Amino acid sequence: MKKCLFAMLAGLGVSVLAAPAQALTITPTPTDCTLYSCVTGPETAESDIRDIIESLYPDINELYKQNVLGGEEGDLADSYTTTFTNSSSDPEDADIVYDGDEAETASCPTCLLLVKDGNHQPAWYLFDLSSIWDGMETINLRGFWPDQGAISHVSLYGNDSTTVAEPQVLALLGMGLTALVVVRRKARK
Repeated sequence: MKKCLFAMLAGLGVSVLAAPAQALTITPTPTDCTLYSCVTGPETAESDIRDIIESLYPDINELYKQNVLGGEEGDLADSYTTTFTNSSSDPEDADIVYDGDEAETASCPTCLLLVKDGNHQPAWYLFDLSSIWDGMETINLRGFWPDQGAISHVSLYGNDSTTVAEPQVLALLGMGLTALVVVRRKARK
C-alpha cells in the first residue's frame, strides 16, 4: 500500500514538474481561422468591437491588453508581457509571454485573442483559443498586415482570471491521501 501511494505521489509530482513550455503560433490566414475559429471585421472603434465580442460571447471580459506604444492593462497585466517586433511603432509580429509569479492565468472555458490594426481590412482578428491554449503557453503572432499596416494592440479575453495554486493543491492532495492511509490502518486494527 505504501509503495503504491508513494508511486502515485511521485508520478503526480513528475507530471506536474515535467510539463513542457509550448508556443502557439498564429498567422492571419484562412487556415488559422479554420483551426482556431477566427472572426474578422471592418470596425475600427474599440467600443464597436467590444459590442461584437460581447454579442458572440456574453460572459467574456477583457483580462489583458497591450498597446504598441502604451502600457499593459487589465486584471492580468502582471501575468503577461507582450513584445512587438519588426518595428517598435509598426509591428506585424508579437509574442505574448506568460510570466505570472502566482500562476494567475486567463481562465479558458472561453479564451479569446484580439489582434487589432484598425487602418486596414480586416481591421481586427478575433481568435477563439479555448480548446488549444492553456493560458500559459507563449503566443507567437506572425505576419499581421505585412507591408500595409501594423498591430496596434493585442487583448486577451476570458470568462475570468484564475489563480492556479499548484503547491497548495499538491499539499492538500498529499494530506488527503495521508488521512486515507491513517483511516485504513485504524480500520485494520
